[in-house]
Amino acid sequence: MLHSDAYLDNLAGEFNLAPQEVLTIIRSVGFDAEKVPADLVDLLREVIACKLHQLDRFKSADPAYEQKLDEMLRDFDEIYIDTAPIIQMDWFLHFVADVRPILRRRKKKLIILEKTMEELHGLKDNPEKDRDVRVRATIRPDLIRWLCRQGYIRIGDTGSDGIADDHLVKLFSRIGQNENVLLVTQDRGLSERIIRLGHASYEKGPQSVKQSFWEKLLRKPVVYQDPHEMVVCKLTEGGLLKRCYICPDCQQSYYDEFSHADGMIPDSACIAKHQQNEAKLRAEEERKVRLEQQRAAAAARRAARPSVEKRIRERQRKLRRNGLLVVLFGIFLVLVLLFAL
Repeated sequence: MLHSDAYLDNLAGEFNLAPQEVLTIIRSVGFDAEKVPADLVDLLREVIACKLHQLDRFKSADPAYEQKLDEMLRDFDEIYIDTAPIIQMDWFLHFVADVRPILRRRKKKLIILEKTMEELHGLKDNPEKDRDVRVRATIRPDLIRWLCRQGYIRIGDTGSDGIADDHLVKLFSRIGQNENVLLVTQDRGLSERIIRLGHASYEKGPQSVKQSFWEKLLRKPVVYQDPHEMVVCKLTEGGLLKRCYICPDCQQSYYDEFSHADGMIPDSACIAKHQQNEAKLRAEEERKVRLEQQRAAAAARRAARPSVEKRIRERQRKLRRNGLLVVLFGIFLVLVLLFAL
């Protein structure tokens, strides 16, 4: 346990606050400011940063990361954030700090559903959740509302009963036909539902764009557009995005680097199995070819070698020829003797 004297001055100096102001912020989330566990200091630092809206401290130190993140997000018309990423460590703060310049430049907004805000409100007083989750569920709504006023986030109307997951699936099935949409969630089950939904749309191929009455009347050519993307990512340490995929072979979901492609892609284990199976098939084909070549060579040797029957017939011909010569020679001798007598 750390006494207030051991951490209060450090936090006050770090955030340029008076010690009493730091105490007020700490007490506002239900902590006993006099003594806190040593492992709680980072969470207190996160609480103060949220209360003061100081997100720049969470921005990536890699100058090239903003461009990489921009390449990931620029093609999406709407970006939805689920409940779990908002309270997963400080990853949401890192993500928002990095994405703010992109949102401003691209004139986009992150979308958080009203149902998600309701879930955050329910988590902050839920005794079954651990302390860190309750604290983050307490401080995040104020930060989200401030980001709304700054123009970085829009609160989406849930418009239905039930949990946010079900509404997100219905929402994506509707808007995903006409827009590229991204969902950031830590929920693997929800991720798999969205991926399968996007894959079904991807398999339909290019669809014709609906024509107006005048376009039909003027017989304008029908325009076809490629299927829109439905992509699911999760936040990882430092607010980095990892995309969720489903392996079509084993039907298991996994996370890998972001790519603009269909969400049904074989994982590395199944790819290795495919490669092993292909190597076995190639080896079997090569063995069959070698065996066939050996059989052909043996047949050619047999064809070149005289058969037993052939040899017997040849020997019989030789015997008949020799016998005929003996008979003729015998007749010749008899004739010679007859003439001699």
